[in-house]
Amino acid sequence: MKLLFDQNLSYKLILALVNEFPGSVHVRDVGLAAADDGAVWDYASRFDFTIVSKDTDFSQRSFAFGAPPKVIWIRLGNCSTKQIEGILRRYFSEIQQFGLDKNSSFFVIDPLLESLKDKEFASSSYDPQSQVLQIEFKPSGEVYCYFSVPEDEYERLRSAPSKMAYVNTHIHPSYRFQKLL
Repeated sequence: MKLLFDQNLSYKLILALVNEFPGSVHVRDVGLAAADDGAVWDYASRFDFTIVSKDTDFSQRSFAFGAPPKVIWIRLGNCSTKQIEGILRRYFSEIQQFGLDKNSSFFVIDPLLESLKDKEFASSSYDPQSQVLQIEFKPSGEVYCYFSVPEDEYERLRSAPSKMAYVNTHIHPSYRFQKLL
């Protein structure tokens, strides 16, 4: 998978992640440092890149237009390049899985999911009348509620080979949530 790093991320990520994501580039390296989002979107689509950004702009475009290109949205405030590098390394297998999933256009990485990353999926329950999805994790017993989740989305979660990958790519970026326990 080739990544196109947005202007809000350091060009130094290219060299740091060359083994994990060969062929990746930074917008400044392809003459798009001052380009608008549409130009970056078109470039990524034309040359089969996945956009990596900390901006909401590309996530909104992804919701509106779908893929291509695919978008990885890193939902972190001020942080170092080393922290971004570490996060992309920790999520390497999920990012690769996302790249292979023809139905996914958007992948979110944020502090909440970072805290859930090493947890195991214990159980889920769904109330079709209220459209509330509850997910429990072990060993902590933490429970998260996601609101306004359609029943067919819950069924796709239940049949997903990796529940956490599905939560990360489909549930969390799309639905309002609250941690209960």
